[in-house]
Amino acid sequence: MSKLFNKERQIDRERLAGAAIIISLLVIFLSMLSIRYFDVKISNIEQVDGDLYTVITDNGPVNVDKNDILRIEQTYAKASITGTSVELDKIYTTQGFIYFSSLDPFFKTGQQLIRSVDSETKPVWILADKTSITDETSNELQNANLKLIQPFSFAIGTPANVISLVFTSVFLQYLAFAFGGLALLVLIFPLKIDPARHVASVVQQDSEFCSPDEHIGAVAK
Repeated sequence: MSKLFNKERQIDRERLAGAAIIISLLVIFLSMLSIRYFDVKISNIEQVDGDLYTVITDNGPVNVDKNDILRIEQTYAKASITGTSVELDKIYTTQGFIYFSSLDPFFKTGQQLIRSVDSETKPVWILADKTSITDETSNELQNANLKLIQPFSFAIGTPANVISLVFTSVFLQYLAFAFGGLALLVLIFPLKIDPARHVASVVQQDSEFCSPDEHIGAVAK
């Protein structure tokens, strides 16, 4: 009876973990679709006057000044087909982030926008907190800056009524990853090993592999 109960409990655990993984995959898939749906593409960046630039998006133009820039990230990556280095730039502003690469036709104008605040071409440029930056290390300052730009981690040109939906989709995606990973661990590794059952199986295996002479010796003893 206990064996049947343990077997049923194991099947229930596998079913629950499997269902949790399937639900997590569905949530991840739907959240990815919603993020792609709400994503706003940039078609051009134009310099209007001095430090004023206009970012042309699918939802219309957005004016950006150098005072709106909070953080700049510049990285180089190997293109998988051509093997040439491609620069990837991401500019966080108070109106959302701007993402472009060296393959885009408006790359030079985007570089001008970056150079308007970062003349040293740093891999990561951050808006310095002029009130208290002397006592902070570089890592602490970058972490503080990441917290500062968190509310603006959406594509520039995203309508205001959609921003909350974007953040909700991203949160659900992270939650589904964590929940699905936990369910996968539960499915792979048993929650509890029954000691009595384990010892009984070991004894049974030992008795099966004993030779007939050993059985006779054991009976004689």
